[in-house]
Amino acid sequence: MNVPAIVTLPAIFGNIDIYLFDQLLKGRIREGMTVFDAGCGAGRNIEYLLKAGVTVYGADISAEAINQVRQLALQENQEGTNQNFIVADLADLPYPDESFDVVLCSAVLHFAKDEQHFRSIVQELWRVLKPGGMLFSRLSTTIGMAGKLQQVNERQYQMPHGQVWFLADEALLREMASFLPADFLEPLKTVLVEQERSMTTWVLQKQ
Repeated sequence: MNVPAIVTLPAIFGNIDIYLFDQLLKGRIREGMTVFDAGCGAGRNIEYLLKAGVTVYGADISAEAINQVRQLALQENQEGTNQNFIVADLADLPYPDESFDVVLCSAVLHFAKDEQHFRSIVQELWRVLKPGGMLFSRLSTTIGMAGKLQQVNERQYQMPHGQVWFLADEALLREMASFLPADFLEPLKTVLVEQERSMTTWVLQKQ
């Protein structure tokens, strides 16, 4: 039996978030779906999706990042998709209600300005998600970090790398899920990165 070499995997999947890859393995992102990447950056999480029969949209506050992801779409022979990638504030998206089967938001929500901004972004992502759809988010939180970070304001913490991040806690994530309302597709899963940060995977389904 011929087994493809492991070294070919990056050529297929790019630099996709391993926890998003897990959702692919579970069949929650499939050919024919429409996916929105909120805070898409240069497209690290959608490179494979562009090849896999998924209609991909993305938004980012950085014009430079959007130019890069548009080039990525062209490289993957996704002609005509430039308009799918836009510069936008995630708290004010130009899409109709219930536009997407899946909304991705990886390593973005901890850049919220404050709790109100955080809530506004999550509610806006929820608005554009179809009933039964999945919100996949990874964000830095306070889970497992008690006493390890310097708090500078309400839910804002000085991070070891120098930036100030907005860090939700478990209570806020659960309260937001109840408010939306949402079902948990996965239990909260948190990875501690040395003494630097914790990254929590928050996967919800719209009722």
